[in-house]
Amino acid sequence: MLLKRIHGARAALLKVQPIMVWLMSAWFAHSMILNGVRKLDVDGLWTSAFEDWGYPVWFRIFIGVLEIFGGIVLLIPKLRYIGGFVLCAVMIGALGTRLVFGTGYEDAIYLLFAAISFLFFANYGYRKSVKGN
Repeated sequence: MLLKRIHGARAALLKVQPIMVWLMSAWFAHSMILNGVRKLDVDGLWTSAFEDWGYPVWFRIFIGVLEIFGGIVLLIPKLRYIGGFVLCAVMIGALGTRLVFGTGYEDAIYLLFAAISFLFFANYGYRKSVKGN
């Protein structure tokens, strides 16, 4: 009886999983696209932050474009793994920058959580594309 219930719960979770992954992807995509656009703003907060960290202007723009690209690609299920890899690399770089130049504890935890989440998207999307689904 217990085994039957466990099997039923697992089957229900497998049906909901693609919906949950898409919702998580949409949430992260929105966040990354918004932050990427903010990095392209010449008078924005990110411009002064990148200057304070000693990065050149082209690097801020490059990171902004990568965030926008990664966010958009997260919304395409067959290509989600590409967005996951791109955004994971960006978040690891952001974490490194924040640790070198000082950061709040909460900020570092968020960046680490984001990097791990993007690795999940990369793995989930890659497995689905290899299977042909």
